[in-house]
Order: sequence, then C-alpha cells, then structure tokens
Amino acid sequence: MPRRRVSRDLKARIPILYHQHGLSVKDIRHVLGVGKTLVYDTLEYDRLYGVPYNIHARHPGQPHKLDSSDVEFILNLLTHRRTLYLDEIQTQLLNCCGIWVSTTTILRTTRRLYFSHKCVSTKAEEANDLQHSHYMVRIAEIVPNPDMLMFTDKASRNRRTHQQRYGWAIKGNRCINASSYIFLHILPT
Repeated sequence: MPRRRVSRDLKARIPILYHQHGLSVKDIRHVLGVGKTLVYDTLEYDRLYGVPYNIHARHPGQPHKLDSSDVEFILNLLTHRRTLYLDEIQTQLLNCCGIWVSTTTILRTTRRLYFSHKCVSTKAEEANDLQHSHYMVRIAEIVPNPDMLMFTDKASRNRRTHQQRYGWAIKGNRCINASSYIFLHILPT
C-alpha cells in the first residue's frame, strides 16, 4: 500500500512543535494525526538539511516531452480542426515544431488539456439560429395544430465525400463540425 502524502506545511509544523513548544513525539502524533516514523524522519531532515523534508528525494514521474509552446500548438490545432487523428497531429508537430513524439504522448497531452474523443455532430455552416427561431414562430402562428403539417424530405449531399465520425472536444461539450451542404432538388421545379 503506498504511503499517504503529507504536505510540506504540515511537516514544517513538526520541528516548531518539538523545539519551540517542547511537545514530545507522542503529543505531536496526537495533535497532527501523523505517524511516528514521519515525525522522526522530519526531525532528522530538519537537523541534517535545515528543512523538514529530504532535499535529495526524487520527484515521481518523468518530465514532459512537450513544452508549453508545443502544448499550445496542439490546443490551437484541435480548436481549429476537431476531427484530426493522432498521427495527423504527430505529423503536424514534426513539420511545424520539429519535434517527434509518440501517439501515446499526444493522447496523454490531449487528456491533460481536458479533451475527449467523441462522436461528431454535424451542423450546416448555412444554419442561422435567428432565422430558424423566426420560422418556428411564424409556423406556430399559421398552424394551430402540429398534426396538420406534412413534410417532404430533400436529398442533400456533403461536399466532403466521407465525414469523420469521431472528433475532439473539451470534456462536457459536444464535438460539432460545421460543414457546407449543397441542396439538390429531386422533384421537378
């Protein structure tokens, strides 16, 4: 079982309680709710280094391979083009920033930026919410009962031959991809 991490400000109180207030190790354990080994180790570090922690201890984990400018580049890339694959991001990093990292590193960086991989909702670029709401109000004034309406379906084709189904969005938000549509009339006009 891993050891519970204790903050440095809590460790800083141990030498003060021991030296200035004259509390025993047992009293310090009772007041702070920490273990006996932690109290003895902290007092030893304070005696050796003058600080209540080991200055030679290793920091866990590895340093990040991507610096802040590379992470900002990925953030801007995903903000502008939400349907990129990881290998496309990898290629863009190599071409623009001159850094090669694995797709796993890119995936972990996107997770650190709170992006998640989601299904894409497509919205037409031509869509206008104000016109849509005006149209709905006008129809509601004309037709008292919605069952009186009859609709026909128009066939539409996307300019892109294939639409990517998954994209990146910040957690809690939908991934919406705006696309242009050409409306084709199947009935003679």
